[in-house]
Order: sequence, then C-alpha cells, then structure tokens
Amino acid sequence: MFALGIALAVPASAMPVFAQRYHFRCGVCHTAMPELNAFGNYFRDHGYRLPPPAKRHPTTVVAVRYNVEWEQDPAPGSRRFSPSASILGDQDVGPINAYIHYGLGNGGAPASTYLGFLSYYNQPTASLYRLGLYELPLPQSPGQRLDSISTYGYYGTSVGLNDLDLNAPRLGLESERTIGDAKLALSVAFGEFKGAAYGGAPVFTGAETVAARPEVELYAHSPLFGNLFDINALALDGIRSIHEPGRADFLDPYERVGFGIHTSFFQKRLDLEAEQFLGRDNDADGAGDAINSSGGWTRLKYFVTPHFYAAARLDTAANPFPTRTLVLYTGAMIFNHARIVFEHRNNLHSGPGSLGGYLIIAGPWTPGL
Repeated sequence: MFALGIALAVPASAMPVFAQRYHFRCGVCHTAMPELNAFGNYFRDHGYRLPPPAKRHPTTVVAVRYNVEWEQDPAPGSRRFSPSASILGDQDVGPINAYIHYGLGNGGAPASTYLGFLSYYNQPTASLYRLGLYELPLPQSPGQRLDSISTYGYYGTSVGLNDLDLNAPRLGLESERTIGDAKLALSVAFGEFKGAAYGGAPVFTGAETVAARPEVELYAHSPLFGNLFDINALALDGIRSIHEPGRADFLDPYERVGFGIHTSFFQKRLDLEAEQFLGRDNDADGAGDAINSSGGWTRLKYFVTPHFYAAARLDTAANPFPTRTLVLYTGAMIFNHARIVFEHRNNLHSGPGSLGGYLIIAGPWTPGL
C-alpha cells in the first residue's frame, strides 16, 4: 500500500497509456524511462493495475515511442543516426490486462510484435500470470527496461549454431508468486522472438533453430540480512532443434544457470549490482562437442537525482571466445516524456573505444499532465 500512496500523491506523466489511466508522472514509475524504479516494478508485477481507491481515467489505448541512436564511429554499413519507432498498447479486459509492443520495422528489420501478452494478477495468492510473448524473468530487463544502450554482459550471448540467447522474448507461459519479500517465477516457453527490439536487419547465420521441447526457467529473488542485500538465482534448461543446409538436423540440449547480488549505499544513491552466468551446450555445432559458456556483469551506479544517473559497468562473456567491455554511461530524464543516454564502450581485448548516444521520446502527451 505504500506504493499506492506514492502514486496517489504524485499526479501528472509514465508510458502515456498508464500516465493517462492513473494520472502518473513518468518519475513515479521510472528513474529515466524505460528503466523502472521500485514502484514501477511493483506496478508491472501486479499486472499494470492498482487497486481501489486509485481512480482510473480514460486513455488513448496506444502510444508511440520514437528512438534515435547515434554512433560517433558507426560500423561499416551502419548509419551514424539510426531512428526507430514502436507502438505500445495496453488495455484492461475485465480482470485480464493485454499489453503489446509492436516494432514498426526500422533499420532493415520487418515490422513485428516484439512483446505481446495477456496478464492476470491474483490478489489472494499474490501471483501474476503472463501468456504470450514476454521477457524472461531476469534481474535486468534485456530490452524494455534497459538503462543503457548496450546489452548487459552475457544476455546477448549465443553458442555455436544455437542462436537463442537470454535477450530473446519467449513465447509461452510465465507465472510469478510473491512470498513475503521473496519472488519465485517459472517460465515454460515453446518458441521465441527472433530479431531486434528496435530495428536492425536480421543476421542470417545459415542455420534455422526451433524449440525441440519446451524451455523451462526457474527464477528466485529475495532480500538478505534485513534488506541489506538482494540475491537472485536462475536455472534454465531446453533442447534446440538445429537445421543447417546440407546436414542432417541435430539436437542441442542446453543449460544456463546464474547468480546475482545487489546492494545500495548512501540513502540508495549508490547502487552496486553483479551477476554471473554459466552455460553448457551439449551439441551446438552438430559434431557432438559440448561447448561451455560463461559471463556476467558488475555495475556501480550513482543517482545524482532520482532521474539522473551515472554508471560504470564491466561486461564479460565467453562462448568460449572471451570478450570484456568497460561501459561508462550516463542517463537522464530530460523532461516528462523523454530520456537521453550517452555511453562510452571500451573493448578491453582490442580496438579503440566507441561513443554513442540514445534519445527516447514517448507520446501522445496528455494535456494538463
């Protein structure tokens, strides 16, 4: 109920549909959109609903998000400025909430649904259910709630001809249950989204992969030592069927496990978080070879204000070839409906650093908010 009190006390503008529905400010749910703060995660974990006496208002149902990425030294074949756009929609249908994120096909990618799911929150059991195309339960959102330009550590890592990484939204059923201050989640996925969240031509690897059986993920999150630390753990297991031209189809049984820890200092202005993953693919190359993978990230983040932050992050991954990248970035909500990020990436193995920027603007804006 503390979160409900915050929401009721601060009228004005978040994702435009939610801003209209509850007369929120962006800063109620976001540090700098789309990254969520504690209340934003509470709101999402309750199926994008607030209980009475929160007053609901008419909405436009859909919104548009426009993004522009800038790279100081773009890769060959890439543009210095890369615009993209998405349609975001949300609507309650009785006790069910329907959410969609539809990419408009920018940068060589076809228009497609990136996320699209139905959710239901059961108040007596403190349980949330999602059916459709959703992000895996992870400590950091790989797409929708990312606080930087680049993907975190291991999240974008694929192994051999198995192109399924933790970034990809899954098609299936997810359930989450809150027990005290702890959260448990189960995901059972039958397929996945292939492509980029905000545009970009699909990269053809020469192989086609599908789920040979449902992928199962278990995720747990809990405070420790009286909320001094948060810890999380996940285990993921699946089998991919891989087809490569000129070869017989083969199966790759794979596993991923991860463990993370998080703590805050100085009235939650200084934030330290880390996560480590280990993976094993039992036949990702079709030759019967087992391939191990690993990686993770460590991030130190300082909130100058609740909506302006600076961070340093070390990303690592090996599949089995290693990469290590130091990412220095800052992000800020420049007004109620816009965020800007600047990021410097330095590959610690080779090559010069690269500088990039990202602007997000969401609309329509609600008059008077």
